Amino acid sequence: MKENNLKVFINKINQGELFYENDLLVFNYSQDAKDIVSLTMPIRSNSWINKKLHPIFQMNLPEGSLKDAIKTHFSKIKKMDDLGLLKLVGPHMLGRVKFNEVAHNKKDLKLEDILENNSLGLFQELLDKFAISSGVSGVQPKILLSAHNKNTMKFEHYIVKSWTSEFDNLALNEYFCMKAIKYSKLTTPEFYISDNNTMFIMKRFDVKEDNTYFGFEDMCVLTGRNTEDKYEGSCEEITRVIKDNIATHNRKQSLKDFFKATIMNHFLRNGDGHLKNYGILYDKDFQDASLAPIYDVITTTIYFKKDIPALKISDVKLWWKEKTYKNFAKQSCALTNKEYKEIIKDCKNAITKAKIDIDIYIKDKNKDQEFLNKLKNTWIDQLN
Repeated sequence: MKENNLKVFINKINQGELFYENDLLVFNYSQDAKDIVSLTMPIRSNSWINKKLHPIFQMNLPEGSLKDAIKTHFSKIKKMDDLGLLKLVGPHMLGRVKFNEVAHNKKDLKLEDILENNSLGLFQELLDKFAISSGVSGVQPKILLSAHNKNTMKFEHYIVKSWTSEFDNLALNEYFCMKAIKYSKLTTPEFYISDNNTMFIMKRFDVKEDNTYFGFEDMCVLTGRNTEDKYEGSCEEITRVIKDNIATHNRKQSLKDFFKATIMNHFLRNGDGHLKNYGILYDKDFQDASLAPIYDVITTTIYFKKDIPALKISDVKLWWKEKTYKNFAKQSCALTNKEYKEIIKDCKNAITKAKIDIDIYIKDKNKDQEFLNKLKNTWIDQLN
């Protein structure tokens, strides 16, 4: 293997190599490869060639403050292009696809220590310690780590998120939005908030009991887009991806779940439900592929009053009228009128329950009242 080539591993088994050639990025499967790197890149003898990093390989590259932290530490000694970044974080990348070698992170944390720690500087301490082992995408500051869960008596895998001063109480925002999502009967990962409200913690849904990984690919990958194009495309396009890639016995439920998630984004005023926030989860034989659990939901209009949805429906981006949602439900999601009404009812009930939770929190904690009342009042439960 040449010095600048990267070995590509799927669940700890080398399946090919990634390298630059004539200013192009080239991936070749090895002769004995048995597992695909992506649903969009089946095994073949010909090279997979791209002008930019292939979408599946850039899916979990760090962004935002985490990427800046890594570049600050290493730019003087390593070239920080995409391959340079992959060399650093590749062994630790989120999910089944990793690069060069597969690292084993130290398991010396306890989940309760993170949840119960009242130090405002804890996230920065964790960032300093785990930055290089946090191959996870997104602009919001976040890190990957393993911690011991006293309830299961096992080390489990988590994503820990904080926020910048630009977005007040983002952890509380996500926590209560995700409670609403859960109340709507959508599948979500396990999630927590630290006692001092500075960190949102989510258990990873792609890790199996034996510490191997399910396949997970977001809609940027599955529509052949780069990460920077995550606000392109449409909800109709996602339904086509679901129909093309999800197993027949899971397809109907996945379409219902995606439609429900779209309605919940409307009620919660989440303008950041982009292509990287939806994906497909599958095992090695692809026969159980389904829509991944719903994650990364926040109320964005509390920070940007005139924010609009991230993706189009009927070729426009706005908070649509009920007629548009009904047409989308029928034409793209193949839902009956009865199914449509049941989903709207579930979503309305979810908003009501989450608002009650906010009221209980304010009464019990006697803090963050102004922000949480504003959050609650931003939510709606009607389609005009």
